[in-house]
Amino acid sequence: MKIGAAVSPYQHFGFCQCDMPDEPGAYHILFYDEDIALAKSMGLDVFRTGIEWALVEPSEGRYNNEGLRLFKKYLSDIKAAGLETWVTLHHFTNPRWVWKYGGWESRETSKRFLAYVDLVARELGEYIDVAIIFNEPNMYTFLAYIRGDLPPHGFLSLKHMKRAKDNIDRVVLDARDVLKSYGILATFTHSYSKFESKNKLFKLVLYFLNKQNLKYLDMFKEMDYMALNFYVVGRYEDFALRFTLRPKALLEVKYVKPLAVTEFGIATRNEKLRHKYLCAMANIFQEAKPVAAIWWSFLHGYEWGLGYQPFFALVDVKGSRRVPTPLAFKFRDTLKNPPRCQLDEVDLGLEWRWEAPVEGGS
Repeated sequence: MKIGAAVSPYQHFGFCQCDMPDEPGAYHILFYDEDIALAKSMGLDVFRTGIEWALVEPSEGRYNNEGLRLFKKYLSDIKAAGLETWVTLHHFTNPRWVWKYGGWESRETSKRFLAYVDLVARELGEYIDVAIIFNEPNMYTFLAYIRGDLPPHGFLSLKHMKRAKDNIDRVVLDARDVLKSYGILATFTHSYSKFESKNKLFKLVLYFLNKQNLKYLDMFKEMDYMALNFYVVGRYEDFALRFTLRPKALLEVKYVKPLAVTEFGIATRNEKLRHKYLCAMANIFQEAKPVAAIWWSFLHGYEWGLGYQPFFALVDVKGSRRVPTPLAFKFRDTLKNPPRCQLDEVDLGLEWRWEAPVEGGS
């Protein structure tokens, strides 16, 4: 099993020129030499990162040679350090100009995305070990059209969500063909959560949500890896959706291709709980046998809709200073040689990415 950690362009790079306001993130693109050295010192095998479409194609049909040179040097430096690159081509952000077509509801956006994928494969393919075409199509469309955290900031816009999701699902398969023609391993990531309830009133809701899981698992038959972002189980009770940490739920997934866990993690600064969770997942991985286990996230950065309060990182960021957490120094050894431990379930409440502030705590 290869061991890794992840960053994303918008959440960590420091600038994107995309359809969201720029966030400082962790200024990773400015300090990546230091970050990569830290990743190697922690014993990582894989560094999951991304390419920002808006930096490569800031205007429709006009490719930015400086952006391409930046990503070529960036990815080649990661590989030169001895790390595998798992590179996400779309991680929730778009060039601003796609909205003149209506964003992902338009087939024109799909056509432009395929042209961008072809360019990346042609110009940067030699520096990409695994291409992740699209991060979590299900969560992207949910955040953009149901919750309103991403452009076009829709709220319960089911018709628009379906139209965008259908286009994205099609373009993921088409992009796989483009990448395959260049000999590049390809997949996409799915945010896998099992949903359950003892209340029969939620039977239809559960059917829809769990059917969505089956749809994306079936799409993985066309990919090189079944890439799951695995965090929580959703449970409806008292007419509210609560989230539960349940590592053993991963073992219920039926594989259609070799499993890669492209994100896992817990949002807390409680180091004892973080290590207990990592230990529990390490024991699950002994049975699940993924080809890669990639922690979210390597650096502290921005979290969609919640800012900088949620803390998942192996390395904290204080201004530009990198501060490895205690977990960072135990990370590889715990995954490779997991001690016996038990973490059956932890109730994370209504928002699993948010940790309630504790008086006197950090």
